[in-house]
Amino acid sequence: MASNKILDMADWRQDIPPGTFSKPDLYCMEGPPEKEVVMSGMPPQSEDAVSSYGAGRAKVGNSNGLCNIVVIAFLAAILSFPPAHAQNINASVSGTVKDPSGAVIPSAEVSLKSLATGAVFKITTNESGLFRFPNLQAGAYELTVSAKGFRDFVQRGISLSINDTVTINVPLEVGQANQAIEVTADASPLNSENAELKQAITPDTLRELPLIVGGLPRSAISFVVLMPGVTTGAGANTYDTRINGGMGSGDEAVLDGISIQDGLNTQTGAALVFGNSPFSPEAISEVSVLTSNVEPQYGSTSSGVVTAVTKAGSNEFHGSLFEFLRNTSLNARQFGIPQRPKDIENDFGGTIGGPVRLPGAWTAKGKLYFFISHERFRVRGGASTPVLSIPSVKERNGDFSDWVGSDGKVIPVYDPATTRPNPNFDPSATSGPASLPFLRDQFMGCDGKSPNVICQSDPRFQSSLAAQWFKFLPQPTFGGALNNYVVPVPVGAGIFNDSNLWDIRIDYNYGDKDHFFGSHHSRRSFAPAATQLPPQLAQEQPYQTNWTVMPRVGWDHTFSATLLNHVAFGYNDTYAESFCIDKQYAGDMPKIGGVADHNNPPVVYFSDFNGWGCNNEFRGARPTYVVNNLMTKVRGRHIFKFGGEYRKLGINRVDRFNGSGSFGFSRLSTGLIGTTSGNAVASLILGLVDNASGQFNTVEAWYARADAWSLHFGDSWRATSKLSVNWGLRWDVSRPAVEKYDRTSFFDFGPNPGAGNRAGRLAFAGDKWGAASFGARHPEETWFRGFAPRLALAYSLSQRTVARAGYGIIFTQAYYPGWNGGVALDGFNAGQSFSSSQGGLEPAFLLSNGLPQNFVRPPFIDSSFRNGQGLRYRPFDANRLPYSQQWNLTLEHQFTDSFYISASYVANKGTRMLSRVAPLNALDPKYLGMGQQLYDEFQPGQTTLDGVPVPYDGWVGQMTGCAPTVAQALLPYPQYCSSLFGQNENAGNSTFHSLQLKADTPSPSC
Repeated sequence: MASNKILDMADWRQDIPPGTFSKPDLYCMEGPPEKEVVMSGMPPQSEDAVSSYGAGRAKVGNSNGLCNIVVIAFLAAILSFPPAHAQNINASVSGTVKDPSGAVIPSAEVSLKSLATGAVFKITTNESGLFRFPNLQAGAYELTVSAKGFRDFVQRGISLSINDTVTINVPLEVGQANQAIEVTADASPLNSENAELKQAITPDTLRELPLIVGGLPRSAISFVVLMPGVTTGAGANTYDTRINGGMGSGDEAVLDGISIQDGLNTQTGAALVFGNSPFSPEAISEVSVLTSNVEPQYGSTSSGVVTAVTKAGSNEFHGSLFEFLRNTSLNARQFGIPQRPKDIENDFGGTIGGPVRLPGAWTAKGKLYFFISHERFRVRGGASTPVLSIPSVKERNGDFSDWVGSDGKVIPVYDPATTRPNPNFDPSATSGPASLPFLRDQFMGCDGKSPNVICQSDPRFQSSLAAQWFKFLPQPTFGGALNNYVVPVPVGAGIFNDSNLWDIRIDYNYGDKDHFFGSHHSRRSFAPAATQLPPQLAQEQPYQTNWTVMPRVGWDHTFSATLLNHVAFGYNDTYAESFCIDKQYAGDMPKIGGVADHNNPPVVYFSDFNGWGCNNEFRGARPTYVVNNLMTKVRGRHIFKFGGEYRKLGINRVDRFNGSGSFGFSRLSTGLIGTTSGNAVASLILGLVDNASGQFNTVEAWYARADAWSLHFGDSWRATSKLSVNWGLRWDVSRPAVEKYDRTSFFDFGPNPGAGNRAGRLAFAGDKWGAASFGARHPEETWFRGFAPRLALAYSLSQRTVARAGYGIIFTQAYYPGWNGGVALDGFNAGQSFSSSQGGLEPAFLLSNGLPQNFVRPPFIDSSFRNGQGLRYRPFDANRLPYSQQWNLTLEHQFTDSFYISASYVANKGTRMLSRVAPLNALDPKYLGMGQQLYDEFQPGQTTLDGVPVPYDGWVGQMTGCAPTVAQALLPYPQYCSSLFGQNENAGNSTFHSLQLKADTPSPSC
């Protein structure tokens, strides 16, 4: 039995009885290399999980035990954290106290009261008459200023949002203290402190704007797309969110002061929150988007920062219940489909929060508050009914007379056994109906008079494996060859079909110097096991387990009126287990030879038709640990901030995919080059595989690791009563991704022993793999020059007009697109691919013969292992981090106490952005003049073709993943079939300019 540990991966469970699926603690960060996990047998299934397509649901076990330990450990460990960079989400209130003559008043007593909790913060003005309250939670406050010989000043209606920098200049009048001056108007919404552009979605907005229930749980982050500078592209897809021209998934997202980074996954920022962590509007106090010229404490973004803060309890008890319903009867009918699609969605839950008035938790000095939100989302069906293309009954029997084009004419299906060169073909002419390089005879049935009919006495038809799939196909809903089957019940898309969301927060105020908080966000989703086609042919792969956890703890401590500290620690993780629904029918499906196993049915996919099969199972976690600290020092007219942050990132994953193979069928196998012809289903019946792949694993469990750290310093200088100057410097370092035990490989420029020592080989990380070793754990060089200066000016032209300008450089993190964190297991594992030749006319192999065995199975720790295939390329300079230069010029004017307009010129220039523009293995354009000769194929034994020599001895036989064409021989690295695009290539550049206008009426005071 595995033992649970927080920082070290538990031992794998070794005794896995058949029919079970082990659940080691993948969400921790470590794991032993010598004990590989072998996933065997069937995952647990509910009785009705796949009993009928269109219905059913998979059972899920409980694996939250360690999460509870993690949360408790975090709450207990906060007292041990020393001041260490914080993504500070707290607001601040500052100002200057003056007498009627305009002279500053030092040593004035200033107090700020939270209307939610009653907590009072007290300071005195310095020798310049300045005061500042940093590290404030968003909410409503009341300010009181008193000084000997002057009337007290009381400012009500102070409403703070995330990261607000509110300035309240206080004019005291001579008089008695009990003759107070009360100001009830809202504090000025103008920012006269810095050049930061920020858009806040206040609690009132979250409460009042509608959020529809549309296949997903409601999310407070959905409002981000309403902000100036935020776009979602032509498709209005929230997953494509970009801020001020930045990269997709290139922004940063923060919950309660901690980054929501998803391990070493590519998804970050708003796209990650939309796709993985919906935050209930009932649980979120406020959402804010910082879009330009942020302070040095912020980084890891190519554009902006999305911040969210969970709701906290107050002095009064508050609760709510809610239900949102979407029903089938409210849906419209689709064109051509008589019945409405089944679509029943329920989003319901409740909240409660308030004080904990218990002995020990509520004392004269200490006050404890709590807030709990629970939301459930359930969906059956979907908003639209899919219409699929499946082989017609005729086609399943070899009759393709219904295979017609848009003009109603039959599309010919040809017999590949009759393939012959066209004696009249002109190689200098473009291939087309009048210039065909090859000829074939059309199928004409047993009687020789039935076009497009394969005779059922044809031995190829009689021995076909296709019937073993066809027998599970449903009857078409409509006539015709395409778009002929209406799915009975829509299958909900996404991972949130059935979800439970919990948000829990506690706050503890100890005196007026310490504030502690702990919050925990969790999402647990259960995907119903519904399928579009019968379960034997299902492509669906629901999550048996899928959950996300985000615990956070923080501590704000006031050392003195001029020295404060904020420290926070957080953990993000998403854990998932997923199996194919068709897995239990593997015994009923064809078992193709030459593959690694037959634990799943093979995948079959076609041109023009919907495919069958899934052939995948995995489980994994994406843990992230973050600790940050921000210290604030007030000295005269300066406010200094300094701190740092450390992130430990990982992916822990067990993969078992494509073990039974994937097989593709195309038109060309039964068609002709240069003319509309052929049918992919006919190619399946004849067993003509156009392309195929199979996975062969010796390592199934792997652990990607990376870390990043930053240091920063900033100074906010109130140079004059009208001018504020902000400057600072941030330093970012990201260490390239590694595999914990160096079981990863990648392209290297060294000599390839299996390719005549040509440049370009497969290198293995570290130095324990003999001659194949790379000598370092990662190909990229760690880059230490990520220095990012920031400068901003804010000038009050009048009490109602402010001009602001700023410039800054921001580095984003290292990116590894995909779901593997930069880790490739070539040599330990192998994904072998096969493809057709002669432009698609010659199949890769016959299905009945199985995968060709003309390759070396892993493990094979050799630099020539991927010859004739593709491999991973990570550019050596890719760890030189992408960065953006941001600048803006903003003019704000307040027309009334409740209305102001802001006009901003905003620019963002991206450099070294994530790209896909510089393949290593591209054909030199000078060879394009060879035309069709580039597609000519070398035959075994040939040393030259069309004047081009064979690259090296044995090259033709190595080319199993692509055809040995003249074009392939002319590539810089002809031993590889891939273009060798850098996985983490960052050679892109971008430029963004905009004019952003905003008219705003601040929310009324609480």
